[in-house]
Amino acid sequence: MHTDAPHHRYYRALEGRWRGRIRFEVTDPKRLQASGLRLMDRWSLWSMALASRRPVTLVLSTTLDYAGGGHRGEVRHTTRTTCLGVTVYRGRETILLADDGRSFRMEGAQAFFPRLWAADEWAGDGAVDADHGGAVYRIPFFGERMEQRTRVVPEGLEIVQTTPFSRAAALLRRRPSPRTEPGPPPDRRGA
Repeated sequence: MHTDAPHHRYYRALEGRWRGRIRFEVTDPKRLQASGLRLMDRWSLWSMALASRRPVTLVLSTTLDYAGGGHRGEVRHTTRTTCLGVTVYRGRETILLADDGRSFRMEGAQAFFPRLWAADEWAGDGAVDADHGGAVYRIPFFGERMEQRTRVVPEGLEIVQTTPFSRAAALLRRRPSPRTEPGPPPDRRGA
């Protein structure tokens, strides 16, 4: 597999930690009601929609590890969404890069508040744009298919997620890695 392929270039450029405010809305309440989702899952979606309005905000934090396995075609990714510091969603996945240079499949687990201990396994797929500046993902979401589109912009990474009954948007900005964040000054006592 050629490591200069679009998907390698895309994920290598996104290595690190990202964070941003997410705006989530239920776009079709009737379709959500008719979706067959469990009552608790519908409640979780309505709660996220309410929480994403001011002054309460939803914050999306992600990590992407290309360096650890990208040369083998494996990229690790984590996601955490919080509301006032309380986790309302957490997920982890492995992105498996295909030999064609653009497509990939994903395997992961996700959990939603209040059932954060009960992670559901899932599988999805997608493809990186030929210009390696964005990607489209197809991910299971509460039993429906969510389409996520990403695009690298000067300000960071734009994300738009849509389902038959919802839409979420975020602008993620790169965060300093723990290794580069300044720490406390060295203790010079006894030196």
